[in-house]
Amino acid sequence: MRVADLLTEHSLHLRLETPSGAERLSREILRCAPTEHLDPTPFLDPNVLLLTSGIGMNFTEQSIWDGYIERLTRVPVAAVAFAIGTAHRTLPRGLVDACARHDVPLLEVPTTVPLLKIDQHVEGMLQAERIAVLDRGWSLADDCARLASQGAEVSTLLATIYAALERPIAVYDAFDSLIAQYPEAVTWRTGAARAAQPDVLTVPLPMGLSNPCQLAVRLYGSPGDVESLLASVTSILALQLNRSVVVDASSHQDMLRFVNRCVAWSESTRSDVANAFQELGLSRRTETTLLVADMSGEHAAAGWKLRVALHDSFHDVRVAELDDNLVALAQFPREEFAEISARLLGIGTEIPLVLHGPARTIDELRISLVHALDLVRHVTGPVRAPALGLSAVVAAAAGRGARESAERFLAPLIEHDQQRTTELLPTLRIWLRNDAQPSRTCEELFIHRNSLSYRLRRIEDLLGISLDTLDCRATCLMALRLVELEPY
Repeated sequence: MRVADLLTEHSLHLRLETPSGAERLSREILRCAPTEHLDPTPFLDPNVLLLTSGIGMNFTEQSIWDGYIERLTRVPVAAVAFAIGTAHRTLPRGLVDACARHDVPLLEVPTTVPLLKIDQHVEGMLQAERIAVLDRGWSLADDCARLASQGAEVSTLLATIYAALERPIAVYDAFDSLIAQYPEAVTWRTGAARAAQPDVLTVPLPMGLSNPCQLAVRLYGSPGDVESLLASVTSILALQLNRSVVVDASSHQDMLRFVNRCVAWSESTRSDVANAFQELGLSRRTETTLLVADMSGEHAAAGWKLRVALHDSFHDVRVAELDDNLVALAQFPREEFAEISARLLGIGTEIPLVLHGPARTIDELRISLVHALDLVRHVTGPVRAPALGLSAVVAAAAGRGARESAERFLAPLIEHDQQRTTELLPTLRIWLRNDAQPSRTCEELFIHRNSLSYRLRRIEDLLGISLDTLDCRATCLMALRLVELEPY
């Protein structure tokens, strides 16, 4: 209810005695405050309608009236309703001037209207408004519940809430990281800077977690009925956010089993991997997108956002946390893969994340997973993985006798280094890691180019190969990778 609403109520016969503008008259009234104190401010709440008959206000000094109204502006009150007839036949001139000077609406209450009637009218209107807001809140919750039951993503729910509130809305996780928002054009602060974000109402979501997500609403002024409207819908939004956690948790052990069988090339057969994939409840007849992200340290803040983005982008998602990595498999995209790829890779520029897919077969998915687990350790941001990686090829070959052959191939270098305290094997490793560039290799080893040339010739003699050919370089690189291969 607003001050202007009182003036349109003909049964109250109120008359505005100050030149108050439309903006000032649109201020909300939260309740009435009948009082005859000269300084009632210790007992007043902001935006009350002060009701008084002016009993005891038998002074004429303008400074006293100015002081009285000035104290009310500090609360501030919505308006002053002054009843004539009990203590004053007419409105005191000093009161009218003080209200006009401090822009406080002054309403004259005629002798035929008791202040109690105004109090009852305001309380009745406020009660009706509260009931209407609750009805709107339940209607909004019903709309969101229907959308959630149809599998709508979180962004759709936020758009529905935004349509009802007409205020920008966002969801934060426990790390003050932005998970989702609507509309996208609005800028929200994250991390430590979020605490200093002005005019934002924050509501914890009832998720049953020690550190739940929070719903943030940009107010742009008075909060109005925002909290009442959100009271019911927050539960629906919390359930929708929890959906990804519940689905992920139910398949977590199955995902761990699948990942472990994929990387265990020497122990797990193709049939073992296929059976583990079938236990996930995913379809073998459709393509599968793979995502691996580093969630260690500060990157953990992106966990919620990744999960929500995956569930918003795909109908079927399986997620597991392996050491410090988040591993996800997803099927049946909701939109074009190019749009999904742009969204997932744009979640954070500093998050080591590898997106691979879509894979058409179990064998391709296995190769892609091993490659992504290796690649995520060497990237500093989100990347699209190439179709094939050396690490995956090495891992696949390791279970078929190649590792033993690699150890025999490199044995002459290992024995030479042990017997003569040389560093031929480290030299070969660093030389290949630096793309066979002499200058970079010498800089890393702190040796002269002549020393490097001598070592390379000695390596060729011991291994019986020529490092001038690409084939022999690739053989050495594969052998080193196989010998150094560690289980994930």
